Amino acid sequence: MDQIAPDMSMRDLVVGVFLFPGQVLIAARAHGRWQRPLLLLVLAILCGGLFLGGATYPRLLRDTVAWADWFGGVVKEFRIDANGFAWSYPTDLPFTTRCKRWRVDFAPTNAAFAPEKGKGRERRGVWITSRRIVLWWLVPGGWLSSSDAKLVVKTAELSDSIKELARFADKQRFEGQRFGAYARRILLLGAPFYLAGTCISVAVPVLVYILLFTTMAMVLRRREMVGGFGSVLAVNLLCAVPSVCVASVYAGLRLPALDFSTVFVLSFFLYILLAFTSVKRMVGETPGP
Repeated sequence: MDQIAPDMSMRDLVVGVFLFPGQVLIAARAHGRWQRPLLLLVLAILCGGLFLGGATYPRLLRDTVAWADWFGGVVKEFRIDANGFAWSYPTDLPFTTRCKRWRVDFAPTNAAFAPEKGKGRERRGVWITSRRIVLWWLVPGGWLSSSDAKLVVKTAELSDSIKELARFADKQRFEGQRFGAYARRILLLGAPFYLAGTCISVAVPVLVYILLFTTMAMVLRRREMVGGFGSVLAVNLLCAVPSVCVASVYAGLRLPALDFSTVFVLSFFLYILLAFTSVKRMVGETPGP
């Protein structure tokens, strides 16, 4: 096998993993060196994460600024003090309004948090009192859900985050007409962190799946997966590189139906099937069960 597939340089790996997958996987199985495949996968994850972040950030910026402008027009002025939050309008509570399929509920201070019982079809919104600001959204609850609509409320407490942003801006009073400018400034300052977050969101499921697939292959000991742990890991790392690229482009284009993880897994299985078919043809093996 070593004579069939000499050790490959990084340049050969980059070219081969996209154009000659069979030869690359033969080399990976022969030598069992996972360091270069891991480096190549890390580079693919960084490129995919940056592409995904760059593709989705403009829409995030546009929608957030538009939402902030709308919210500023509703409250007129928003204040943060020792007791919590205050605003100029609305003054008669409870008050419910809507923006782009979001429901915004202004509730009395001691009102029970129950946005899912309100009127309307919105599945996400903001619950605001003088002491709390809560982001909420509805998700399918499955068969065990006690809700009649089989939906469960998920929440995120925003109160402390908003207070931290106020301290960062060194302001306690915000004019409604400047909400859009505030939001734009915060998002532009946070763009590097957003891109780093997308890279992490790409890396975590990919690395988890690679570890899972490698462990399963070693436990099952299939004939296609002969070799030690390093050999199997190198093969899976290489097969993941094109899959990361495909899934990142799919998610960056915001195509419907599938998320990043689903596209990655489907692409991985398709690529590894085609690659091992090529390997078997090259070494004259008969496809096994």
